[in-house]
Amino acid sequence: PRSDLQACNMGGTLWAAIAGYCFTYYNSQVQEQRKARIDRVNQQLRDLYGPLLACVTATQTAYMAMVKQHSPDGTRPGFQAALQARPDGPEARAYRQWMTSVLQPLNEKAAGIVQGGFALLEGGSPQMEAQLLQLVAHVSACRVILQRWAQGELTTGSAISYPDKLEELVRREFARVKQRQADLLGVTANPHLQEQQQRRRRSWWGGAGHSSAGGDRSHGGHRESDAGESQE
Repeated sequence: PRSDLQACNMGGTLWAAIAGYCFTYYNSQVQEQRKARIDRVNQQLRDLYGPLLACVTATQTAYMAMVKQHSPDGTRPGFQAALQARPDGPEARAYRQWMTSVLQPLNEKAAGIVQGGFALLEGGSPQMEAQLLQLVAHVSACRVILQRWAQGELTTGSAISYPDKLEELVRREFARVKQRQADLLGVTANPHLQEQQQRRRRSWWGGAGHSSAGGDRSHGGHRESDAGESQE
């Protein structure tokens, strides 16, 4: 009968409308969640990992340049030995100048980034958290060291070392979050450039050597004697 046919048509239309609504609702929820993930990743790169990587990389580069320029033999062990042997020698004076004008300002900026963006940190990385907190503590201690240097206490060093794994961890996390951003945007990230840069840095450190006299402390991926000043 015609009435039954009309009822079936109306029922089909109703179910089609319900299905369309459910699909639209589900799709909008998926898109909103995807947008929220993209916004989160973008903020992580913009406010934490990007500027932090720039700071710690600049710090390492500046320290390497200082060592090459002022070390008696062009190596870190030679530079550290000179700091320990002659607290008022030319190497120590150059170090204090670099520390005051270059290294500490970079570390202050890095510590500020960490303090302002700690909530953006990726979960599940206790080592990363520990290194970042150590950076903040190291920078705070170095403020006192710089004041003591100004008062003539040239042999004063920091009891809180620079986190020696920081650059490696930040670089790794930056690459991981960058890859996640690429996946969310549907593009392919190319890690080759970062890998090449990391290999060059490893080559330099391997050539310069990694050990120094006993009783040294690690600062910023480098080693410095207790009698010398706090590095970075």
